[in-house]
Amino acid sequence: MNLRDFRIGWRLLVQQPVYSLVVIGGLAVGFAACFLLFGYVAYCLNYNSAVPDHDRVVVVKQRINGFPRPDWQLIAYVPLRDLAITSGLAQAATIALPLDVPLRADADLQALPLVVVDPAFGAMFGVRALEGDLAAALGRPDGLALTRAGAARLFGAGPALGRTVRAADAALLVRAILPDPPANASVTYEALVGSGSSAWAERTTAVSDWGRAPLYLKLAPGVSSAQLAAMLQQATDVAPPTVRIRNSTVGKALNGMKVSDISVLPVRDMYFDPDLAASRTGARYGQRSTVAGMAAGGLLILLLASINYVNLATVRTLRRQREIGIRKLLGARTPQLIRQFLSEAVLTALLAASAGLLLAWLLLPMFSDLVNRRLEGVFTPANCLLALAGGAVVGVLAGAYPAWLAQAALPGPALAGRGNSETIGGLWVRRLLTVLQFASAMAIGATALAVGWQTWYASRALPGFDPRQLLVLALPENSDTPAAKSLIEQLARVPGIDGVATISEAVGRDRMKLVTMMVAPDGRDIRVEGKFISPNWFALHGLAALHGQLFDPQRAASSTPSPSDDVVLNAAAALALGYATPEQAVGKNLPRGEHILGISPEVRFQDLRAPAGAIIYRLRPGRTLAIRSSDSFAVAYDQVALLWQRHFPNQIMDLQRQETVLADRYADDARVARLLGYTSAVALILAAFGIYVLSAYSVQRHRRQIVLRKLYGARRRHIAVMLGREFSLLVGAGALVGLPLAALAIQRYLAAYTERAPIGAWTLAAALALALLVALLATSRHTLAALRMAPVAALRD
Repeated sequence: MNLRDFRIGWRLLVQQPVYSLVVIGGLAVGFAACFLLFGYVAYCLNYNSAVPDHDRVVVVKQRINGFPRPDWQLIAYVPLRDLAITSGLAQAATIALPLDVPLRADADLQALPLVVVDPAFGAMFGVRALEGDLAAALGRPDGLALTRAGAARLFGAGPALGRTVRAADAALLVRAILPDPPANASVTYEALVGSGSSAWAERTTAVSDWGRAPLYLKLAPGVSSAQLAAMLQQATDVAPPTVRIRNSTVGKALNGMKVSDISVLPVRDMYFDPDLAASRTGARYGQRSTVAGMAAGGLLILLLASINYVNLATVRTLRRQREIGIRKLLGARTPQLIRQFLSEAVLTALLAASAGLLLAWLLLPMFSDLVNRRLEGVFTPANCLLALAGGAVVGVLAGAYPAWLAQAALPGPALAGRGNSETIGGLWVRRLLTVLQFASAMAIGATALAVGWQTWYASRALPGFDPRQLLVLALPENSDTPAAKSLIEQLARVPGIDGVATISEAVGRDRMKLVTMMVAPDGRDIRVEGKFISPNWFALHGLAALHGQLFDPQRAASSTPSPSDDVVLNAAAALALGYATPEQAVGKNLPRGEHILGISPEVRFQDLRAPAGAIIYRLRPGRTLAIRSSDSFAVAYDQVALLWQRHFPNQIMDLQRQETVLADRYADDARVARLLGYTSAVALILAAFGIYVLSAYSVQRHRRQIVLRKLYGARRRHIAVMLGREFSLLVGAGALVGLPLAALAIQRYLAAYTERAPIGAWTLAAALALALLVALLATSRHTLAALRMAPVAALRD
């Protein structure tokens, strides 16, 4: 290929603008989708790759088996940090504990991601200060390090180094400016303080009280992860909190299991760790199968777009048979023809790749939201050059078949007008490619409809009460503190607010687990999940007892707990205690003194994937307010914000609708549904292009047959049926391939739910109907052209 070949290809593209727009536009969509999907794949595969010696840097994960729903979490006892260093198994260690403390610069209060780390953090994670001294920022009680993004949020475009920032009652001095951490890092932050910082209230008790925090260790040379994990497990087994739990009823109910399981994990393997993916924080992590599916999806979309180019280029090549014949008669050799057609294909692909990069850049914010990942780092010069190189390779591969058709053309038949059709084998290949396009579109479309419908159904499933007019407000401290009590009392007197109650955690959130051990009448230890509520919580939510009675709704939300051991159970807890029916548990006293007041109606605290478990309700202070308001959300927000500023001026208010909290549980499912929907739309558009080209070629190939049928009396509907039969068979073949795959994918997705939407087969039927409609619209232009075809002109040609 030389410059002259590319100039000829450019002139041909300019001479046929409609053809060029269709070809380049279709390929650009494929390149954009492929680039975005592969950017996501690169994000996942390079997780924590910026950490020096990331094979030797490990994170400690812990599972507390005494919880009602034990899962692995990246949190461990803080004293293990020093034990690992003194044992010689680790040469460096740091905690990385997020602090829920807003920062104030001047009058602005910002919720920056603030993390407590040890001085060794910088060396372990390869962090170097752009300005200032990182060691001083992490080593002094008043030190603070800000990233560029954090400094911009606090101080705008002005200088940040040396400025003062307040964290609650602590005054901090900005001593270092850092680069922004990579998006695909396990520790993300905009502000860092040291473990001795005055902003960390637990700095003096974290070790003595065996507090917990995310813990990162760097293995000493020659030490394996298994050796370190064994030492940490032994230390955890004899830790004071473990001994206390083991000697309690919770520990005795473990039947020989460890109180806590300890493991270590290289940071390079964190993203694909199955234990973390199955935890409450699983949305942060991924699965290799999902990433492989994303990569396959990107390649599939690019393949579908390339198929359209092959189809369009094939039809165009067949129409250029006379040009090819003349060039051969004038002495053009086969290598020259092949080089010319490959040059045209490479030029087209490079233009499409460039347009695709621009389109991907425009769509990147939306795509990042769909996959819930920060992907702004994918647009590097190296990645863009790699994409252009990939475009050139696609051009060579996609242009090979049209080039083969060109070199195989014979001058005589071509000049006589008899060589403008491809072989039967080539035609069947393009038909199979079109079938593949429609099969992919229908499979993805049906799955998207099923995921979207299930998500819509689940997000609107009632949790046991009507969530309308209910608001959720997270408190920075328990509701029995003076500031919280005063806030609750004043909220209850605000016009439009009809009641305020407290609970340990909002319905629909799963951030904390309160385990309660109960002794059954037969002496068995029963582990149930506890909920701490105020006396009026049930009344505020409009809930009545199934059996017996609930807590006295006349008690004030801020009253002290009842001196009695009255409890309320749900039906699952009553049955777990050994009662034949929930009703039999009412009024009974358990061996440890709890008096069962009644049986509550079922309240679904988790999503529809988790079966309802045993729950006990106790009168205790909570850190979440449930507010019933008859005003609009905007009015209620302003009213609550006014009181919030009086009581918690150094905290950012987090007020949400209860409906929003419930819907947030399915945010990931909604993103998956949208992603599949967009992918299905792209696949359908590409399939429409493909069948559009195939219909154009089919009409051209059958034009003599069409006019002969007209001459022998065939009506328009007969011609339309003849042409439509071919395309409907292609869509039908695509359905036979794609819809069973969609049904299998839908069943696997729904298997995770304990309660499913009534889906049936309507999603499959809808995907098929949409594909038929798209095929009809795509082929209608050429079908109408065939119906209007003049017999004289067709026979003369």
